[in-house]
Amino acid sequence: MSEKLINKGISIIGESTKTKRPIVVIGTARGGTSMIAGTLAKLGVFMGDRAVSPVYEDVRLSEAFEKKDFNLVKSIMDEYSSKYEKWGWKRPSSIDYLDVVEKTMDSPSYVFIFKDILSIAQRNSISMLSEILPSMQNALRQYENVLKFLKKGKYHAMLVSYDKAVSYPEDLVTSLISFYKLSPNQNQIAEGISFIKPNSDAYLDATRITKAHGCLDGIQCQRIFGWARYIHAKKTATVEIFLNNKVIGTVMANQSREDLDKKFGTPCAYFFDLPKNIEINSGDMIRARVTDEVRDLENSPMKIAK
Repeated sequence: MSEKLINKGISIIGESTKTKRPIVVIGTARGGTSMIAGTLAKLGVFMGDRAVSPVYEDVRLSEAFEKKDFNLVKSIMDEYSSKYEKWGWKRPSSIDYLDVVEKTMDSPSYVFIFKDILSIAQRNSISMLSEILPSMQNALRQYENVLKFLKKGKYHAMLVSYDKAVSYPEDLVTSLISFYKLSPNQNQIAEGISFIKPNSDAYLDATRITKAHGCLDGIQCQRIFGWARYIHAKKTATVEIFLNNKVIGTVMANQSREDLDKKFGTPCAYFFDLPKNIEINSGDMIRARVTDEVRDLENSPMKIAK
């Protein structure tokens, strides 16, 4: 079959009229923007001094935009432009203020990525505990905003299908290189291609609102103790206590402990007293896990030794 007959999910619109401009990655949350931003980073594009793997989002520039501190936005942009020939920015929420981005960044190049709205909603349900139908409606609304934006102006933009991109990673990399006029070496090209994959473990783990950390510190007499807190959410964590893989109770991690209060700035210790009707014996296993988490706390399970 002719290569020209294969749909690889990439379209270019407009032409680049500037030799030096940033590249902006646009898409709905959980819609593939991290994959594009990470690929650009692997190809040698500076994505911001606070943009790190696996999300590659420049929190510094994003916060300035969302505080509407445009003097700071301009200052950061001038700094990046003076240091880097090729630099970019990714922020999913910018899909809701595209006109502001266009005006403030003085006609950047764009990469718009599109993903199946049910897939987006299901990922939001898993990562953010959001409901499916409202999430689908929000993604549809945001994509409509993108189309309205693109139809009213002459922009230099690359449109990418997420599902096609993961099927044809070499073509995505080649297209990004051509679109943004990059000159990566062979190692960078290989890294860019290998970064393009669905369901990256690092990404799925990093973007869960339920992501928590903590520890099962010990068991003394009838008391189980440790600490737990959410990484992305500000709410207090609830810890489930298991005896031989059966839940025997829950406890809020909201107790004060001097070392933890100093480290995290908020109480996050827990103390769980075993019910009187529950007896633990040598060889029993005690586990602790934050509700809605997929992994136990550090040092869990703990084997009872008597």
